[in-house]
Amino acid sequence: MRIRDFLMLVRERLEPLLPTELRSFQVRIRFAFLQVYFDHPSLHYEVWPQKKTGRIEIGLHFEGEAETNYRWAAVLAERMPEVQAALGPAMELEEWTPVWTRLHHTLPIGALDEGEADEAAQRLAALIQTMEPILEECRPLLGQAPAPSLRPAPRGRPWHARRRRHLGGRRPLP
Repeated sequence: MRIRDFLMLVRERLEPLLPTELRSFQVRIRFAFLQVYFDHPSLHYEVWPQKKTGRIEIGLHFEGEAETNYRWAAVLAERMPEVQAALGPAMELEEWTPVWTRLHHTLPIGALDEGEADEAAQRLAALIQTMEPILEECRPLLGQAPAPSLRPAPRGRPWHARRRRHLGGRRPLP
C-alpha cells in the first residue's frame, strides 16, 4: 500500500476509536505524514511512516515558538511517569530540533496494510485520549494555549544527524 493510502486509512479508522468529545479534530496529510490537531496545527499528533529507517513514529509534536514548546516539554516532563504508565515505557519526550519538542514512540514498519493501519490508529487514539486531558489540565500552568508558529520549519542537518536531547522518560538529560 502507498504511504498516502495508508495514512488515509489510519485517519478513517481513528475517528470511531475516539470518544465523541474528541472527534472534532482537524487533519492534514502532508508528504508522508498524518497530522491530527484540535486548536492549532503547531500542536499536533502525528503518524509518520519512515521507510528509510523502517519505523513508524506516533507522537505529539510541539512545533510552535521555541519558548512555548520548551514550556510544554518542561510541564510534561513532570508527568512522564503517568504518561508512560498509560502508554508504555517506550514513550519519549525529547528536544527534536533546536526549536521543536515531541513526545513519541516508534514501531517497526511492516507491510503498511490494513492491519498495520488499525494498529497505528489504535495507538494514535490511545495517545490522544491520554494526552488531551493532560494538555487541558496543563494549559493554565503555561498561562496560555500554544501559540502558532510564524517561522518556517527549521532547516539544517538531516534528522539522523541531529543531537537528540531527551527531556523525560527513559533517559535523563546529559
